[in-house]
Amino acid sequence: MDIIPLDHDDDVMLKALHGVARRSEAVSRVQPIQRTEEEFLKMVRFSFPGEREQIAVAVDDGAPVGWARVSIFERENLDKCWFQLEVDPQHRRQGVGAALVEWTEQQAKDAGRDLLLTQVFVPVGARASHADSDFALRRGYTVSSVEIVRSLPLPVGTDLLTRYRDDAAEAMGDAYELSVHVDGVPEHLRQGVCDASNRLMLDAPTGDVEFEPESMTVEDYQTLLDHLRDKGSTFLTAVAVHRDTGVVAAYTDLSIPSGDPNVVFQWGTLVLPEHRGHRLGMAVKVANLDQLASFAPGRRSVQTMNDEQNPWMVRINQDLGFEIIEDVLTMKKAL
Repeated sequence: MDIIPLDHDDDVMLKALHGVARRSEAVSRVQPIQRTEEEFLKMVRFSFPGEREQIAVAVDDGAPVGWARVSIFERENLDKCWFQLEVDPQHRRQGVGAALVEWTEQQAKDAGRDLLLTQVFVPVGARASHADSDFALRRGYTVSSVEIVRSLPLPVGTDLLTRYRDDAAEAMGDAYELSVHVDGVPEHLRQGVCDASNRLMLDAPTGDVEFEPESMTVEDYQTLLDHLRDKGSTFLTAVAVHRDTGVVAAYTDLSIPSGDPNVVFQWGTLVLPEHRGHRLGMAVKVANLDQLASFAPGRRSVQTMNDEQNPWMVRINQDLGFEIIEDVLTMKKAL
């Protein structure tokens, strides 16, 4: 077995890695993500501005049996990097994962990083006993925080949405204006959405690891929109704007992938601290679900993740009917 750098122009290798990722997620995830080859290739080839990515492939007899992807921040959080690891199930317990983790740790050290982070998805009740978490624990990784993956069956009942829409409207009064946008917010709202999004890592619970706020710019936001459009995804964003100041006080995103006809992914949701207490989180989520029902009525579920120490967002999701399906362990290792 050899560990080689990925040639991003090698379509044959990338298509083979798509099979590795699909088979790996089939045994590691409760609800595996379905991606087309085209989606996968475009995802692997994309690097978000401000991040540098390196990918290595474990090759046995000329065929890929696993791969690792390390993301190195270059603007903020310069002491950290993240990695993703996938090993073909039929090649597990043969040293493939260990070799890829060793490669990943070396890349982090070479980049001068002190902390390496990854996420491990496990069924509910299997945080310490699942093979994937056990693999990480045996290599010196520890759990820094736990997020809960929840799924909302669609369509959501009209009565339920009406009740929470009315509750939120009463709490908001006339101080805020709600709007929903497809494939990006208008120019005059983009800086506000970026400012709110950049607070996510700062305001959301992250266990015993501290993060600096992110630095997404309006130009970065357009790059993200272009990437989503290129791989066939549709993006729905609901915002609540404070009328007196014009500030984007709250926002939430839904991503509708092209490859899986059934699922929708809930991305970031944030209410600025100074605007909390007006049910804005519920307001923007309901507004986006309303738009989703008319825009993509055939979708069967919305999937989201929240830290278990975030009772406010957890309560909103519970009220809307999100059901727990698995846990996500953020694991860390000091280098």
